[in-house]
Amino acid sequence: MESDDLPFKKLKKLLEGDHLHISLQLRVASMYMIIYEDLRDTIEQRVTGFFANDWELVDGKLLPTELSEEYRTLLRGKSKFKACRDFLREFGATSSEDEEFIVKFISYRGEVAHRLYWIMLDDNEPELDLEMLIQALSLSVKIERWWIKNIELPTNPDFDGIDVSLDEIEPGRHLFLRQLIRVAFQDVLDASESRV
Repeated sequence: MESDDLPFKKLKKLLEGDHLHISLQLRVASMYMIIYEDLRDTIEQRVTGFFANDWELVDGKLLPTELSEEYRTLLRGKSKFKACRDFLREFGATSSEDEEFIVKFISYRGEVAHRLYWIMLDDNEPELDLEMLIQALSLSVKIERWWIKNIELPTNPDFDGIDVSLDEIEPGRHLFLRQLIRVAFQDVLDASESRV
């Protein structure tokens, strides 16, 4: 029997010093954790901030300290995340397909977090889904753009009479995330460019 026929090819590569595959999978897994937090924060912070009557600076973060009665009604019987997600759906920031994707993404991210060891070393485990990761970031950008276009701009007199395209809106946090992705996957991007 040849050594290439043995199970544990991922582990064998790791032990032989071929770290590219496992390094890439670890970077994808870490981006799942980061983009999950970004999507959750985008959903929760926008809606919570909308219902805030007062703010306070705590440990360098501006946090809502007094939330309206409408917000408490919105939360009734739901988690903060689900209530905020439903609010965005009700007002057209997201679709039912987006909601289905959010549930799927959160479940998959949980699997990645809890099964990372096996995902890295078990040959029977599939590669991490990079497309889902990009889709989650795109959804977060979609929500931010919708919020800015439909909530922030109409309530800011500096933008009266100015038409802003959704494509022109690039939230700062997503500029940072895009740069983080470029840094994390630069070797993959360089390799794909060299093949073109």
